[in-house]
Amino acid sequence: MQRLTKIKFKILTLNVDSVDDKPYKSVSRHFRCMSSTPTILEERATSSLLQVRNLTIDYVSIDGSVRVLEDVSISVDTSEVVGIVGESGSGKTTLGLSILGLLDRPPAKVRRGEIIFDGETDLLRLDDHKFEKLRGGHLSIVLQESVEALNPVYKVGFQLLEALEAASKREKKSFNRESAKREVLRLLEELCVSQPSMVLDKYPHELSGGMRKRVAIAMAILQKPKLLVLDEPTTGLDAYVQSRLLTLLRQLNREYGVAMLIVTHDLPLAATICDRIYVMYAGRILEEGEAKAVLNSPKHPYTKALVSAIPQGFVDAPPLDVPPGEPPDLKRLPKGCKFAPRCPKKTSLCEAFEPLLLGSHTGRVRCWLYSDDKNT
Repeated sequence: MQRLTKIKFKILTLNVDSVDDKPYKSVSRHFRCMSSTPTILEERATSSLLQVRNLTIDYVSIDGSVRVLEDVSISVDTSEVVGIVGESGSGKTTLGLSILGLLDRPPAKVRRGEIIFDGETDLLRLDDHKFEKLRGGHLSIVLQESVEALNPVYKVGFQLLEALEAASKREKKSFNRESAKREVLRLLEELCVSQPSMVLDKYPHELSGGMRKRVAIAMAILQKPKLLVLDEPTTGLDAYVQSRLLTLLRQLNREYGVAMLIVTHDLPLAATICDRIYVMYAGRILEEGEAKAVLNSPKHPYTKALVSAIPQGFVDAPPLDVPPGEPPDLKRLPKGCKFAPRCPKKTSLCEAFEPLLLGSHTGRVRCWLYSDDKNT
């Protein structure tokens, strides 16, 4: 796996009314070995495929240490789609890369926490060799910068067929190169790749950014993962291709139980496909809950500000004022609530003490406005 550069994000919007629910037959062939699963509401209390517990990470340099994640805990259940949303610098990228073992260590330093995958494996304790066997198999990622996912010295066709062959070996199935090539071509067609045969014969640098993104998505799908991590999956794609991609992802999730963790700025995307959402700010979870509840009735002032950026009519929420200011400098965080300097509802309590993340299984919020004990 190649080294990754720091990823920058853009806010994208999507008209979900245009998403087509037409099933994709070749996708079904890719996931024939996977059985259908009940809806997420039926599965919620059964098994967690991924559990991140109290993950705390610093970036260390000669100038000192910067805390980029502070006691972050998230979970992704089997067949669930979870979104991580927030501004640049909130810690989303670091969280996603840490799950896949793609953080450069150093400068990244894990201070505490664990990442449990499939009920038993702590990903933070795996050596590189064991992680490489897991990554690209049961764990797959689609990077925002798709060029990072493709080897520049091999043609696209070779890399896609290699991914499918690896999945076949893992499942102890026979592999026929000609039939595999037909499967790859069908999948590329469903991702709106024109002249897919020609694309297979090209090197990654000969493709546009949007085309490379589609190839990277196809490669991740061909690996037949249990958990698919998508980093700004719609970046660089036009509206029609975005629509087709969302249909494809929903097909994988709803019918074949592929769990997904989506890192995005695009709240309409999160509302379209996610079952639950975590809202991050300054390396912390500020709010979490079911996607519809968070987007239609946001509690934390920061979440309300994010929702206000969604085009009116997308969710049943009144227009909201975006707070002034910029995300905090992680080297100089305020003492209390990290959002307090920008919050229109801050009090002296907010400035003095940081609230806990409190709530129930239906949702939690880190805000003194929703604390039962304001004298703590």
